[in-house]
Order: sequence, then structure tokens, then C-alpha cells
Amino acid sequence: MKKPLPTIGVDRYTFFNIVSDDENGAEYGEGVNLKGIVEIAPTDAGSSDTFDADNGAYETTTYIEKIGHEITNADIPPEVDAVWRGLERNNGVVEVGNDTATVYFGVAWRILKSDVTYRYVRYYKGSYSFASNVGGKTKPSSGSIDKQTAKATYTAVQRDYDNKYYAYFDESDLPDGITGDELAENWFSDMNWYPTV
Repeated sequence: MKKPLPTIGVDRYTFFNIVSDDENGAEYGEGVNLKGIVEIAPTDAGSSDTFDADNGAYETTTYIEKIGHEITNADIPPEVDAVWRGLERNNGVVEVGNDTATVYFGVAWRILKSDVTYRYVRYYKGSYSFASNVGGKTKPSSGSIDKQTAKATYTAVQRDYDNKYYAYFDESDLPDGITGDELAENWFSDMNWYPTV
């Protein structure tokens, strides 16, 4: 086994609307890069359940729940807010009411490791939820400005096509013949692409 390396950065957070997801496969729209990503924190929680029989622990089942991630971004722009909520903008204005819909997206990003290689991550299907991003804080009269960020939560669900949640791999584990440029180009343009030689 290789020596585990710390991660030191994250970028290229890209989301894809899901056009279709059925027994024939999953089809995605064009990827949209959300600039200004600060942090991605997994929300996954693992747990176990014990079934007791014969006066003791008989069987244990492990499971993962709350699969997804929380993103911290420089901001969630109004056009992204509208897309994630399934709303139409009217002359640039986002109006939020009770008529929001659950819209599903695939998402991909990469994490920089300390050896300057990347870990690539892909969630196949999920939806966003977030509080209003119209809050703010007054600018100080002197000294450094306290910069604000916006947060959103992505909750993953199994893709209907194959019941998968997500996939990830380290760039250093790829077979020979896959270049970093080819990997980066395809990973962020096609949610169904796999690294093959």
C-alpha cells in the first residue's frame, strides 16, 4: 500500500443536469463549472445495526446514510440558485415561493493532494438544498473586511440506471496511457466517461 497523503486543495466543482435516468442508462446535460469553491465536506454517516438472537448479538449490518456533501463557496450566484431550485429567472430576478421543484444533478470535482496529483470524485445523482443566500454583514469602518461565504448541501440518491451513488479514484492509480490532460478534459465534460486504455 502507498503512503497516505494529505489533501491540500479542491477545484473544478462541475454540475450536470440529469436529462434521463432509467434502465437504458443515464444521460446528462452540459457541465457547468461553479467557480469560487472553498470547501467540500462529506455528509456521509456510517453506522451499524445489531440483530439479537439466542441471547446475544446474532448478526450485524453496516450501512451508510446521509450520503452527499456540503459545499462552501465564495457565493451561490442567482443564476445557479435558480437552476438548483428549478426556477425561472424573470429579467434576471429570482423569485422564490412554494413552487420549487426537486431537480437532480450529477456533480464532479477534484482534490489536490500533497504530491501534486489529484483525487477525482463524481456523484451520479442528487439534489441541492440551502438556506437563503441574501444575508450579509456590514463592512467595518476600519481594518480588514470579513469576507462572507455561501453554503449548499447536496444530498445523493441512487441512480435508477445502476443503483450507484458515487465514484472516486486517485490519478496515480490510473493505468499507463491515460494523460492528466485527457483525464481532466473528459471527467468534467462527460459524466459517463471512464478512464480506459
